[in-house]
Amino acid sequence: MVIAAFAVAITMGLLLVFLTARGIRERRSASDRRLSEIGGDSGVGLVPAQLQEEEQVGTRGRFDNWFEVAVERSGFDATPTGALAVMFLLAVVLGSVLFIWKGTFGLAALGVFLGLGVPLAVIALSYRRYRWKLQDQIPEAYRMLAGSVRAGQSLEQSLEYYAQRGNKPLSEEFAHTAALLRLGMGPTAALQQTADRVRLLDFDLLVSTMGLYSQTGGNLVLLLERLADSVRDRNQFQGQFFAATAQSRIVAIALGAAAPVMLLLYALLDPEHVQEFLTNPTGWGILAVCGVLEIIGVFWLWRILKVDY
Repeated sequence: MVIAAFAVAITMGLLLVFLTARGIRERRSASDRRLSEIGGDSGVGLVPAQLQEEEQVGTRGRFDNWFEVAVERSGFDATPTGALAVMFLLAVVLGSVLFIWKGTFGLAALGVFLGLGVPLAVIALSYRRYRWKLQDQIPEAYRMLAGSVRAGQSLEQSLEYYAQRGNKPLSEEFAHTAALLRLGMGPTAALQQTADRVRLLDFDLLVSTMGLYSQTGGNLVLLLERLADSVRDRNQFQGQFFAATAQSRIVAIALGAAAPVMLLLYALLDPEHVQEFLTNPTGWGILAVCGVLEIIGVFWLWRILKVDY
């Protein structure tokens, strides 16, 4: 009991230091983003500050950026720091409860893993659902932009119109574009800034189309309508693919989750049986091989059921 309380105290102290340092970093990065957005030029592509930032960002930086964006768009009305605090708190609570209940470090480690993994999975699924909504609304948005341009409005006015009258959540992203336009940024650069936030291929196509139109001219209404038709066909294909492979996906999820769930049940209902694996080097080797094979199988199924169009 004393060991568990001491571990909880150390963990909470480390968590407090980590959250303080991360809060300072978030405030600095937010101020840097505001300065780069205001100081952006009206040309095509990213501003120099963002180019330098992306060159210096590694795997950890990409995960941090993804996590911040995912939390902001998950719909939970939470900050990245708050989400991390909840994750660490659940990890400490679950790990401590399982250790006090059964007295095994294996179950404590499992509790820490579940405390960190379950909230992260919920955030990832919510963010993915948000991106699906954006993808479904893109064809209608492009059609609405084409109609506004056909009615005699400029591109800037069309973007502002959809930001005010369009469907959420895509209209909120276009509202970001409209705000950048009011700061004096060009349409292509403003759309590029929004594309960096949205991170969807079909939105990148809109940026490319606007860049091509600004350089060579042409029939903007026709370009937007063709782009809308292309995105609509891609969405229909993805919908048909998901419907045709729904049963296979369910089976794949069941196969992938069967072994971890059975191991968890054995650890909770018959801990002595699992303890033999954890106290024997051969048992650790068997568990390691099973874990590697599980990861390979899950990755294989994911690649089979993944399609790019």
